[in-house]
Order: sequence, then structure tokens, then C-alpha cells
Amino acid sequence: MKSCEKKYGYALIELIIVLAVVSVIIAVSVSSIGNFLSRSRLKNSAEDITSTLRWARRLAITKREVYRVVFNPKKRKYWVENEEGNVLEKKQSLEENIIFANPELYKEGEEDGIVEFNDPDDNSFSFYPQGTAETGSIYLQGKGNLEWYTITIASTTGYVKVYPEKH
Repeated sequence: MKSCEKKYGYALIELIIVLAVVSVIIAVSVSSIGNFLSRSRLKNSAEDITSTLRWARRLAITKREVYRVVFNPKKRKYWVENEEGNVLEKKQSLEENIIFANPELYKEGEEDGIVEFNDPDDNSFSFYPQGTAETGSIYLQGKGNLEWYTITIASTTGYVKVYPEKH
């Protein structure tokens, strides 16, 4: 009489295939999460700067004084100050791996991502009591990727607009 033995367990090749599939899934997931975090940091930095610019404009209108947002591209910092140069709150930094990027507009002195049209290369934008502002753009980019955010300021209205691209 033949014995019917049932074999339990897995062959080594089956385990190797399962581990390979799981490894591929993990690698794709980690890459996707990294890209998502990079895009999220870039968007958050753009929104933070936009909020700071709008706050400076509101301060200028309500307090009837000139306020400016000053940028230090090398240190990746920015802040609001009044006409006397007093900083209103602590200096803010860009998120990790986000930089003020060269927009390659081929304008001398405008390679740092802060493009001022009224007073080139003073790395600040002033907001005036009547709601107007210095015109210009701020370019942000994530290190190691091709994504951009552009923040523009209109002179006649002081309106601040964000574009998720190089604009």
C-alpha cells in the first residue's frame, strides 16, 4: 500500500521569489514617499513665503508704514522688518533641501532666486501703506529635482501669487 504523504512548507526558490517581489515593492514605495516629501516641502516653503509677504503687506496698510521682507539666499532665510530695520519676528528658514534657485533669466546680479525689478539685488521686497509693493519674483526649487515654485508680487496692487512652475 502506498502512503500518501503531504508535504508542508515552501521550497527555497519560492521564498527567494517572494522576497524579491517584496523588495521591489518596498523600493518603489520608498522612492514614491521620497518624491512626495520633496514636493510637499517645496510647496510648504512657497506657501510660508507667500504668507509672510501677504502679512507684510497687511502690516504696511494697517500701520501706515513701509514694511519689507528681506531674503538671505545663502543662508536660506527670510524675515519681515520695518523701515528702521527692526526684525518683527524670528527669521524663518526654508524647509530642508529647498533653495532659492537661479531662474536663469540672464540678468546680472539676479542669480540667487530673488528677482527684484525696482531695486535689483537688494534681496528684499517693500510694501507701502497704500497697498502697493516692489515688483519681483522669488524662485524656489527642491535640491535634486526639476520642480519649481515661483512667487510673484505685483507693484500696483501688492498682490502676491504663487505658481507651481518656473513662471
